[in-house]
Amino acid sequence: MNTKAKEILLRAKKDVFSTNFGDNITTFAGDGLDFREIREYQSGDDVRKINWKATAKNNSLKLNIFNEERELNIVIAFLVSGSINFGSVKLKQDVVSELLTLLSFSAIKNNNKLQTIFFSDKNEKFFPPTKNQAIVYEILENSLEFNCLEKDVDYTEFCDFINSVIKERSLIFLVGDFYGDVDLSTIAYKNELYALIVRDRFEEYPYITGEYEFIDPNNFSSSEISMDKNIAKKYNDLIIKNDNKLQEHFLKHKIKSGKIYTDDDIYMKLSQILKG
Repeated sequence: MNTKAKEILLRAKKDVFSTNFGDNITTFAGDGLDFREIREYQSGDDVRKINWKATAKNNSLKLNIFNEERELNIVIAFLVSGSINFGSVKLKQDVVSELLTLLSFSAIKNNNKLQTIFFSDKNEKFFPPTKNQAIVYEILENSLEFNCLEKDVDYTEFCDFINSVIKERSLIFLVGDFYGDVDLSTIAYKNELYALIVRDRFEEYPYITGEYEFIDPNNFSSSEISMDKNIAKKYNDLIIKNDNKLQEHFLKHKIKSGKIYTDDDIYMKLSQILKG
């Protein structure tokens, strides 16, 4: 394992296992609970399980006790595109790798099933359901080393793939930069979705002037462009238009989302998004 992978791994492990990161991030986490009894509250019990009606009736704190909670099926999808291989502070691909590691450790820590998918316009790599922590190392190494160039995301194909392999209601984290025509409606209606948008501030507003050759990392086509403030502003307007359309889609289909930049504290920003 190289130095970069070791640093991400150690940082993510510390962040996840020394905090309550990732606890109770889903609205359907409590489905299927098997109620057992009401008993007296004891020091250290989860205050969220206090039965307030029984407490008022008996004039002492009462607690709902359940049998073991239903495990969640957590799916983490790395949406692979050539534009992920960019960054002015660090590569977006490195940020994606750290997000995958944080989310994977969190799933394993909370005893949930974890499935991970790398997808472009086809299934690039699929990690079947597991609770084995060793899978996190494999996911991290693959995400750092994966060649994203000349690839682009086909969201229709992605949704078709999810519907073909994920049969139970799931909590799905989608990690990518979300450019282009994004439609997640066919998986959003029966699953809970988080869209983690990874961006670099420079790509949203390129503050450079002069003649430059721009190469499209999705297909390696190139073009000569004379950059100035007006061109940068027009480009930024296109990004804003893309993102406004994206947010409308997310709101319509109740998809939670958040943007994480390459110069952000990744753990802190992800924590804020999950807390909603």
